Amino acid sequence: AMTKSISTYLFSLGFVLLLPLMCMQKKATTPSEGTHESSTSNTTPVVEQPSTNAPIETPKNEPPVTKQTNDALATGNLPKNWPWRGVSFQSINSDTNDISYLAGIGVNFVRIEVKPSIRAKKTNTPPVKSFYDELAWAERILNACKKNGMTAIIAFNFLVLDPNSEVNDKSAEFWTKKSFQDSTFRMVEIIANKFKNRGDELTGYEVIGEPAVKSPGGARVPPGIEAFYQNALNSIRKYDKERWFLLSPGPWGTPANYKGFKPYNIKDKHLMYGAHMYLPDEFTHQGVRKRDKNVTYPGKIKGDNWNIDLIENRLNLIKKFETEYGYPIYIGEYQAARWSPGADLWVKDVCKTLEKLNFSWSLFAYKAGTECWDPYYEVADRSIPAEKWTIKNVGPTTPLWQYMISIYSKNLKTKKE
Repeated sequence: AMTKSISTYLFSLGFVLLLPLMCMQKKATTPSEGTHESSTSNTTPVVEQPSTNAPIETPKNEPPVTKQTNDALATGNLPKNWPWRGVSFQSINSDTNDISYLAGIGVNFVRIEVKPSIRAKKTNTPPVKSFYDELAWAERILNACKKNGMTAIIAFNFLVLDPNSEVNDKSAEFWTKKSFQDSTFRMVEIIANKFKNRGDELTGYEVIGEPAVKSPGGARVPPGIEAFYQNALNSIRKYDKERWFLLSPGPWGTPANYKGFKPYNIKDKHLMYGAHMYLPDEFTHQGVRKRDKNVTYPGKIKGDNWNIDLIENRLNLIKKFETEYGYPIYIGEYQAARWSPGADLWVKDVCKTLEKLNFSWSLFAYKAGTECWDPYYEVADRSIPAEKWTIKNVGPTTPLWQYMISIYSKNLKTKKE
């Protein structure tokens, strides 16, 4: 009875902490469609919170630096199991038994995607409860990672709770009204406080892997993105002083953003930079949200001849950044919609290039919850025209997943050595 009352008290306390995040709901015009996130029902809201309660800290007005560097690569001060060969992983279809399977084939890293608004929508669960349910699931996954010698990051990209709001972090209003971000920083604090005492099964945190503001003229870099990252890191550092924090240039975290990009003026010994590889979008996202189909890889796509050489050319923009500034690089997502003609070859060419460049990476996404990104899905009938292709769940026997197993097995060989 005492255990039950303590549990009830803790949950009630958590509800009180998050209650302000659910108040003063702000409606806005529905944003236009963006990258693959739009295909996963990303209507995550922004909820206003009185700024007097915010954990936000305004960065000091220091002069910008021209060459902010990091010595992690030079000194070997790198996260556990580096370089990572991993998967993105979410709660909708996955749990601890999947971690045991993934460890068995050699996966050494998991990107744990915390998606409370998706859980709330899928399960018809109150948003605050969904937030804590996601954290409880993440804790179970971390326990399984510890048992299996794996490591993980907590990726928090669905930044507000109510799944019915039409404003999210891709809306201009999120970035122009400080109060919209306050609830995000409060939730980041709650996350960091919960997981601060974990071992090396938790390496770090990600808050917004694809920073962007949608607009009729195309996505743009969010105003104040550097200050946002600094404040998110400040929120984490109140509780967790050592774990790594992921940064990414906008818009959408694409490798092209690294052309001429200099590091943010954020000082911390445990920073890494990342990107998501979906280039060219016309190929990888075909058929998503009614985009045109029948775009083939390799081949000419929007005037460029896309093949493994061009893939390497684009990813070398990040390699140049890594070489010049010394930050570890992590490619958090890469995948092509499963019905794309040449999808398996594109994934293999990207994976080969990531291996060549010695980047850490995670495939998007194991048991994805959205079938077009799940490596267990395969084209149902290749005898019909490609623009009419559909996909079906074949399970772990798909050619793509068998190829990925061959790559993950490198970790098993390293472990034996």
